[in-house]
Amino acid sequence: MNTVGSRVKFRRRQLKMTQKDVAEYVGVSASAVTQWENDATVPSSESLLKLATVLQSSPDWLLKGQGEIDAPSRINAGRSKSVPLISWVQAGAWTDVISDKLTASNTEWIETTAKVSDNSFALKVKGASMTSTGALSIPDGSIVIVDPEFGFIDEANGRIVVAQVDGSSQATIKKLEIDGPNHYLMPLNPDFKPILIDSSCKLVGVVKQIIIDFH
Repeated sequence: MNTVGSRVKFRRRQLKMTQKDVAEYVGVSASAVTQWENDATVPSSESLLKLATVLQSSPDWLLKGQGEIDAPSRINAGRSKSVPLISWVQAGAWTDVISDKLTASNTEWIETTAKVSDNSFALKVKGASMTSTGALSIPDGSIVIVDPEFGFIDEANGRIVVAQVDGSSQATIKKLEIDGPNHYLMPLNPDFKPILIDSSCKLVGVVKQIIIDFH
């Protein structure tokens, strides 16, 4: 590990993080992380400080290979967060139940390693509309981690979202696709039809992680 890039790559892999994980924490593109690891470019001073925080090492270690780095087990534990597993009805009214969910004694909590806000929550997927034979499939019974702090709706284009449609009391999970003036909630299962939505649709949050139990 004689270069900055080799140390960044080593530490990232040691912590079982992807280039996308690092990029999201630092605030750069995944391709920028690739360039750093290939020693094509060098992180700026600001990025270096963020890298040191994310990789739990000193800036000196990243730059010169000197200084300490924390044990991986300590890092992974620090990145884990517990979020409440709620119902699809609660998800539809999430802004109204945020203050209640932390005090509920019967709440089940799910551990996530995703980078999410404090108001995030988990849902258990029901039905087959998101089951697919493609690269991405969210089968019945899987757990999704949802972050309600996603910015503008255009920023969620092409991502898996949780939304409330047509005044329903329950939320639904679909892929958001924006085509010009038209907005669609797309199932991953081709046996289900897309849903054309309008301004009455409430976008609850964006899915940040999918947890599938292979029992």
